[in-house]
Amino acid sequence: MSFENKVILITGGTSGLGEAAAKAFAAHQTKVIFCGLDDKDGRRVLSDLKAIGAQAVYQHADVRVEADMQALVQTAMSRWGQLDIAFNNAGISHSASRFADMDPAQALDVFQTNVMGIWYAMRHQIPAMASGGGGAIVNTASILSKSGAEWMSAYGMSKHGVVGLTRSAALDHAKDGVRINALSPGPMDTPMFERAMLDIGEDTSKFAGGIPKGGPADPQDVAQTVLYLAGDGAKAITGANFVVDGGISQG
Repeated sequence: MSFENKVILITGGTSGLGEAAAKAFAAHQTKVIFCGLDDKDGRRVLSDLKAIGAQAVYQHADVRVEADMQALVQTAMSRWGQLDIAFNNAGISHSASRFADMDPAQALDVFQTNVMGIWYAMRHQIPAMASGGGGAIVNTASILSKSGAEWMSAYGMSKHGVVGLTRSAALDHAKDGVRINALSPGPMDTPMFERAMLDIGEDTSKFAGGIPKGGPADPQDVAQTVLYLAGDGAKAITGANFVVDGGISQG
């Protein structure tokens, strides 16, 4: 995979899979712009990226706010004049709760972050990429995009939405040279996973989708699939949902 001098935009790049992907791309002599809401973590990741010689920018941005996503793309374009790859990874979960017991406001926030956040981001990423001849977008879904999500109905709903949005946008913009795919990870060793385990305590039946026999995945390993989908080796792939879950959703 060759990404030298490519411009990479990552939402939710301050921890977990987003951080792992930022560092994996940066190792290929890329230019990385990433956003998040935790500026302390943003500065930490930025320092790490610069330490390995990457040209990198951190921008405080909320994916729920379209103006923030527009500004993020504008920063990439004004600084480097191009946008080649986007990894729309920002997302939130919620505490384990049966559907009828959930606060609708909480469900709406999950949807606004996980689905509309990608909608807003792609709305500005796609024209920027098309103006340069094309590009690749990877959107983070989940294995819960493939099945029901006991205890996690709002999260499951949102991740089904991510896959539907990805597939539709891929069809709409294939002629623009923009490939758009979804990535559906299983549990990963990230802060979100740690918070989920604290939430459910010893009742692991509340962990929707299950946990792989080998334990949660290392986000650095999952990030390699992001690079594959963004690279020329996947140039014939668009509108797909790639599952990386240690086998727990098979069958």
